[in-house]
Amino acid sequence: MTNQNNQHLDLDDHEEEFNLNEHVQRYLRYWYLFPVFLFLALISAFFYLQVTPPTYSTKTSILIKDENKGLSGAQGDILSELSSQFGGNKLVENELEIIRSQTLMEQVIKELNLDVAYRAKDGLRKVSLYKTSPIIIKPEVVTPLAYKEPLVIHMVDSTHFRFNDEDKVFTFNQRFNNAWGAFVVTKGVPSEFTDVTVVFTEVKNLAEIMLKSLSVEQPNVKSTVLELTFEDSHVQRSKDVLNKLLDVYVQSSLSDKNSEASNTLKFIENRLGLITGELGDVEKDVESYKTNQGITDISAESQLFLENIKENDTKLNEVNTKISILESVDNYIQNAGEGAVAPATYMIDDPVLVSLLTKFNELELQRERYARTTSPNNPLLETINTQLAGTRQSIRENVQNLKRGMAVTKRNLEGINTRFSAGLRSIPKKEREFVGIKRQQSIKEELYLYLLQKREETALAYASTVTDSRLIDAPIATFNPIKPKKAFVWLGAGVGGLVIPVLLINLLFLMNNTVQRREEIEKVTHSAILGEIGQMKAGQSGEDAIIKMTSRSAVAEQFRALRTNLQYLGDGSCRVIMFTSSIGGEGKSFVSINLAASLAYSDKRVLLIGLDLRKPTLHDRLMVPNKFGISNCLIGQGHYEDFIQSTGVHPKFDVLTSGPIPPNPSELLSNGKLPLLLAELRQKYDYILIDSPPYGLVTDSALIAEHADATLYIVRFNYTIIDHLKRIGELQRTKRFANLSIIFNGVNYGVGYGYGYGYGGYGYGYYDDENSGRSNVETKLKKMISKI
Repeated sequence: MTNQNNQHLDLDDHEEEFNLNEHVQRYLRYWYLFPVFLFLALISAFFYLQVTPPTYSTKTSILIKDENKGLSGAQGDILSELSSQFGGNKLVENELEIIRSQTLMEQVIKELNLDVAYRAKDGLRKVSLYKTSPIIIKPEVVTPLAYKEPLVIHMVDSTHFRFNDEDKVFTFNQRFNNAWGAFVVTKGVPSEFTDVTVVFTEVKNLAEIMLKSLSVEQPNVKSTVLELTFEDSHVQRSKDVLNKLLDVYVQSSLSDKNSEASNTLKFIENRLGLITGELGDVEKDVESYKTNQGITDISAESQLFLENIKENDTKLNEVNTKISILESVDNYIQNAGEGAVAPATYMIDDPVLVSLLTKFNELELQRERYARTTSPNNPLLETINTQLAGTRQSIRENVQNLKRGMAVTKRNLEGINTRFSAGLRSIPKKEREFVGIKRQQSIKEELYLYLLQKREETALAYASTVTDSRLIDAPIATFNPIKPKKAFVWLGAGVGGLVIPVLLINLLFLMNNTVQRREEIEKVTHSAILGEIGQMKAGQSGEDAIIKMTSRSAVAEQFRALRTNLQYLGDGSCRVIMFTSSIGGEGKSFVSINLAASLAYSDKRVLLIGLDLRKPTLHDRLMVPNKFGISNCLIGQGHYEDFIQSTGVHPKFDVLTSGPIPPNPSELLSNGKLPLLLAELRQKYDYILIDSPPYGLVTDSALIAEHADATLYIVRFNYTIIDHLKRIGELQRTKRFANLSIIFNGVNYGVGYGYGYGYGGYGYGYYDDENSGRSNVETKLKKMISKI
C-alpha cells in the first residue's frame, strides 16, 4: 500500500513539472496568427503616424519678484528660507494658480480668436491653418449647431467660395445668416488648400482643453522662477498662446495693483469738480459785491480781524474736511466689497489709520484675486476674510477716536470764531459782508490748490507702478515633435503584434475546456494510448465513414497500426473488445467499424455487435436493416445465427445489430444471456467488437465490460471535456474495466498538433489526403473561430 502511495505522489510531482517545449508547441499550433497580427499592427502604426499630427512643446520662464524678500533682518531671512524649503513659497504658489486660471485662458482665446479654428486635409492628416487660412470668419452670432457640426468652405476662385455641399457661389466681405449663425467671411492669405473646415468651439470648453496642455511648474523650490510649457501641434500658435498668456497675466497684476490709486484719482477728480464750481461762484460774489458797494480797501483793524478769522476758518475747514474724509473712510469700511469707492489715504495725517487702510486694501485685493481662482471654502480665502474682519474693526475704532478728537477741535475753533465775530460787529456792515465773501474765496482757493497737489502725487504713483514678474526666456519650441514618438510607436506596434496573438491564444486556451493534446490524456488518466486516429474530412458520413483499408491514406494507416497494437492488450489474447466513451459523438461507432474492417482485411473473422440498445447507429453507418438483432437474442426470440448479417465491406466482416430498442436495456443486459452468447461467438469468430453506450451517461457499459477481455475508451480531440478524463483515471485506478486503453480520435494534425506524433505528424509523402492540399491562413482562421 505504501509503494502505491509513493507511486501516486511521484505521478503528481511529474504532473507539476514545467515543460517549456510543451508550452511552446501549444503556441506553434497557431503560428500563423503572429505574422498576421504583426502585419496588422505595423499597418496600424503606419496609418496612426500618417493621421496623427505631430505635437511640439514650447517653453518659457518668468521670474516672480518677492518684494518682502530681504527686508526682515537676519532672523527673518532664516525663517523665510526654512519656510520656503519645507512649506513652499506661498507667493509663487499663488501666482502659479493664477496663471493656470480659467479666466486668463479664456481671455487669451478671445484676444487670439482661437475659438474659430481653420483646418485642411493634407493626405490622411488634418493640418491647422493658424494664420495661414485663405479665408477668415468674423462671427457675430454662433448657433449651437456650429459647436457640433463644422462648416466647410470650398474655394471656387480667388473671389468666390461655396458653403458645404451647396451649389450657390458667394463672394467675400458679405454678411451671411445660416444654420451656423451670423458672420462675415473675408479673404485670408494665399494658400494651396482650397477646402477649409471651420470649427467653432465654445470659449469655456476650449479653455478647459487648452489648460490640459498647459503646464506651470517651479523647477527649484528655493527660487521664484516659474516654467511654462504648452503642447500644441502648431508651433507658432503655441508661442502666441504663451506670449498672450503672459501679457494677460501682467495686465491683470497691474490692474490689481493700480486699483487703489485709480479709486483715489476718481475721488480727487470728483472733489475738484465740486470745488471748481464753488470757487467760481465765490469769485463772482466778490466781484459783484465790490461793484455794487463801491469797496476798494479795508482798514487795518478789519485786516487784522480778517487775517485771524481766515486763519481760524482755514483750520476749521481743514477739520471739517478731515471729518468728512473720516466719514467716507467709515462708510467705505462698512460697505467694502459692495462696489464702494476707496477713500484717498493721502489726506489722512494719522499714520496708524493710513497703515491700517493700506493693509485693508491689500487684503481686499488678495481676497478678490483668490475669489477668482479658488473655491469659497479655500483655507487661504477664509484666512484673508478673518484678517479683513480684524482690520476693519481696528479701522472703525481708530476712525471713531479721530472723529472724537476732531469734534473737540472743531468746537474750540467755532468758539474762537464766535469771539472774532463779536469783534467784527464793530466793523461797518458793508466791510464785514465783504470780509465774509473774501474769506470764502480764500478757503476755496486753498482747498483747490491742495486737491491739485494730491492729484499730481496720486498720478505719479499710478504711473510708477510696475509688474511683479519679469520674462526670463522667450517662448522656445522643440525642434522635434514630442509625440507621437515614431520609435515608440513602431516598437509598440511590434510588441503588440506579438502580445495580442499570445493573449488571443491564451484566451482560446482558457475558453476551450476540451482535450487538445496527448499529454493531457496521459497526465490525467495514467492510461496508455493504444492509438491515434486522424481527423476525417468535413462532410464525410455513411459509406464515407468506412475507410478504404486498401488505400494509403494516413487514417487507414493509423487503423492498421491500431490493429497491430491489439496484440499488446493484456496478455495478447484479448478477443472480445468493448468500445465506449464519456459522451455521445466521440467516435465509438466510427472506430469500431473501421477497426473491424481492418481486422477483416488481415484475414480475421470479425463480428461487430451493436450493444448500444438506447441509441443504435451501426445499421445506419453500415446500411443494413435493423428489424432484428441482439435484443431479440437476449429476450429469447431466436438464435443469433438468424440475425447476423454480412456488412458487404469484407466477406469476413459480419455485424449483429442492436435490433428493436427495448424498454429496459440495463435489465436485458444483466439477465445472464449475454455471457452465454459471447461464449458461443468466441468459437466462431477471431475477434468480437462491441459498440456500447457512453459510460458517462448510462450504466450499460459497466454491465458489458464484465464480459469483455479489454475496453477501448474513445477520447476525441477538441470534443471530449477535460474533466471527463478524470473518470477514465478513476476507472484505471479501480480496475473496473479489464485492460483499459485509450484511443485518441479525430486528431487535427493540420494545426501543428503536439510534437507531431502519429502518421500525420511524420509527413509521410505517400498519403493521399496529406498531399491533397495544405490549409492556408484563411482556413486556419476559420478553424480557430469555429473552436470559439
